[in-house]
Amino acid sequence: MATETRPRSRGKLAAPPGHRADLTGLRGLAIGSLLLGTAGPGVVPGGFVGVDIFLVLSGFLVTAALLGQWRRTGQLGLAGFLARRARRALPAGTLVLAASLLLALVCLPRDRWSATGWDVLAGAAHVLNWRLAGQGGQAVTADGTAGLVAHLWVVGVAAQFVLVWAVLLTGVATWVLRRGRLLASPLLIAAGVLVVGSFAWCVAHTGADPARAFLATTTRVWEPALGAALAVIGARLAGLPRRLGLPLGWAGLAALVTAVLTLRPGPAYPGYLALLPVLGTAAIIAGGAAGRPAHSRNTAGTARTAGTAGTARTAGTAGTASAAHLAGTAGTAGPGLVHRMLGARPLRAAGAVSYPLYLWHWPLLVAARARFGDLHTAAEIGVLGGAVLLAVLTHRYVERPLRGGVLDGWSPWQVLRVGTLLPAAGVLGGLLFQLTAWPPDRPAPPPTALAPVAATATPSATAPGAAALGDSPRSSRAGVPVDRVDSITPEPADADTDLPDVYRHRCFSAATGSEARACVYGDRSAPFTVALAGDTHAASWVPALQAVAEAKGWRLITYLRPKCPFLDVPVLVGDEAQQDACAEWYRNVRAELTGAERPGLLLTTGSLYRPTADGRALSGEAAHRALVDGMRRTWSALSATVPTVVLLDTPVLESAAARCVAANPKRLTRCATDREDALVASARATQIEALDDLPRVGAVDLTAAVCPARRCAPVIGGVLVYRDDRHLTATYARTLAPRLRSALDRVVTPSTS
Repeated sequence: MATETRPRSRGKLAAPPGHRADLTGLRGLAIGSLLLGTAGPGVVPGGFVGVDIFLVLSGFLVTAALLGQWRRTGQLGLAGFLARRARRALPAGTLVLAASLLLALVCLPRDRWSATGWDVLAGAAHVLNWRLAGQGGQAVTADGTAGLVAHLWVVGVAAQFVLVWAVLLTGVATWVLRRGRLLASPLLIAAGVLVVGSFAWCVAHTGADPARAFLATTTRVWEPALGAALAVIGARLAGLPRRLGLPLGWAGLAALVTAVLTLRPGPAYPGYLALLPVLGTAAIIAGGAAGRPAHSRNTAGTARTAGTAGTARTAGTAGTASAAHLAGTAGTAGPGLVHRMLGARPLRAAGAVSYPLYLWHWPLLVAARARFGDLHTAAEIGVLGGAVLLAVLTHRYVERPLRGGVLDGWSPWQVLRVGTLLPAAGVLGGLLFQLTAWPPDRPAPPPTALAPVAATATPSATAPGAAALGDSPRSSRAGVPVDRVDSITPEPADADTDLPDVYRHRCFSAATGSEARACVYGDRSAPFTVALAGDTHAASWVPALQAVAEAKGWRLITYLRPKCPFLDVPVLVGDEAQQDACAEWYRNVRAELTGAERPGLLLTTGSLYRPTADGRALSGEAAHRALVDGMRRTWSALSATVPTVVLLDTPVLESAAARCVAANPKRLTRCATDREDALVASARATQIEALDDLPRVGAVDLTAAVCPARRCAPVIGGVLVYRDDRHLTATYARTLAPRLRSALDRVVTPSTS
């Protein structure tokens, strides 16, 4: 059936153009790879690239639909287009959000309800990707610790692109009508600017902040923009010879298969690696267009502008006139075997329900894994089967009736007015869910400090922890991840309360304050004082330092502030007021350390921060150099007055260890993180580079006792190593005390202590 070209009344919704069968099948291939990657990441590690396929297709089809309307009527019909999008996407999305709140009540522990409510609110508003990016997590693993609706970050990116691109396209079309120019050239320039600018931003930020780069719209918009550019040059693609379309199709399919089977989520993605699935998708789109009949190019050179007496030139002669035909010609399989395979009935059936299937599969898997822990293969297949059933029912009884004749009598503006009620209901549901989630079972640890508090070190735990590694941790079998252990201390459910004493004693300076608040431990009257300065990563060492101070008769004093490095370098933390307070806190603590009552030894460490210059955040090599220079400047100046030792930062895991262990008690290897990736995500390499030219500054590296094997084990010696993705449990930190004491004995001279 050919694409309908008959203009519609401006008061009613125009039907969208038909879709190429091979592109429908490509959506089926994308959702298949996502499901296989979610359920069996070991078999299909790159299944997550299905989202890249979806984004490219979304940009292409959205632009083709808008340009098809332009070709038929001389207008873009923005209201009608947005109304059709609302009819298709919002009802199913709202249904899944409501179901996710019910799943949270039934399957998630109470301490996760509040976060789920906020996720639902952000998902309904299509800004969940920014919320997750702000939390510094990659939403690619549907384990029991993931958010129930974390997968909606992709929907948010696509929705934000569609809205911005539709408005931009409308602006360009208005400019074209007023000046009597062709639409294709300025539109192609706009798409090209988005592609080049966003891809450059993506590459730069993948190196500087990979978690944010994975989720942010600014680093992903080049993917749908590339699809949009393909729609703009539709006629030129249709004019390609068939012999060129064949290798394009095969090359595109090979690229997608390679990406699905070889790519892995991690700090290197998206970056340059995203080119593989994105260009593969683009090649399939272009290859399927080659050799197609392009009759619309000869019939759409001009179009009457609705509501005017003049004739407006469209992009027909330059390519956009046949964009709708390129995306249309429903049922055409395209040239070559690749496109015939993609147009096969099973893939087209999967593609037809790909959107509701994507919506349903994630919350069902996350809820099942959170409720029942590790799932057998048969159980996971059953959960995915349930997702398929719900997707088919949603498509049959929600999507199709609302997309078809039920609302055909409504004008676009009526649909949009009613459509806004659906995301508003999701936002309201997320807010109301907070009432259910409040108060939590356990109070959160106090975030700020009140006053110096004296205390003694907590007795060492009986669990061996790091002691199980022996004298050679890197070669010890005790550090290799295993699926099961006899017991775990602390219990994963209690890990968030297994904190250093500095939390209980409120030893942190306020997040908006600059006062150098302190807590004192060990022997308060001891002649030798050790000071610890830094952020929450420094606080993780307090249990071990308490034990060392008690054993050696030291006085231990802490200067801690959350999300603020003890460095003479401006960093991106909160708003401008918080950044100023952070810098002032550093200066106040430095004054305490270099004053009349200076300590005999300063220990410091911190996590990886993003430096700024002239009020703007740096990225890439510039950020790295600024951070290294800031570390050298800080430690060099301090070591001239106070003996200074840097505790190298601990590895950073891919996900929260405690929650992962709780969800996978019989498959603990699922909670292991590749050692190299964990080291790259920490500040350790930057600290080592900064120390290279500072012979007077000592260093203590206990990485081998925290992550000794090729993959970082979540449990060592019966002790849970991390309480989240970057902070050690207090129990495990205490088991590091003998190693820390030996390391300090090597770098601290007898005259110093």
